[in-house]
Amino acid sequence: MAATMAVQTDPLMPEPPDISHIETEDDTPVDNIFSEKQQRLLARSLNCSWNPGRPFIAASDVGLFFAVSQPPVVPDMFMSLDVRYHEDIWKKKNRSYFLWEYGKPPEVAVDIPK
Repeated sequence: MAATMAVQTDPLMPEPPDISHIETEDDTPVDNIFSEKQQRLLARSLNCSWNPGRPFIAASDVGLFFAVSQPPVVPDMFMSLDVRYHEDIWKKKNRSYFLWEYGKPPEVAVDIPK
């Protein structure tokens, strides 16, 4: 006989917002080659040299969503400490940095003057 398992939900935890209407990628090109290289250099330097004991995300040109009703902020690079990429990055909720998914804003966001 197959056992069934009841899934309990925490009444204090709100349902995640509906993000089906949010555009997480628009394929807008980077302003110029030099800017693109600077953005990758910032993120790559952190990813290559960071102490593996403390998790973090360093990414370039990724949308930061602070609310469902607001457009994203898309810095050239950002870093968020004590968070990890979600396992399945192909799921829409994991393709951008949704504040409600990571539970905190990034520590730093960098925009390179162009």
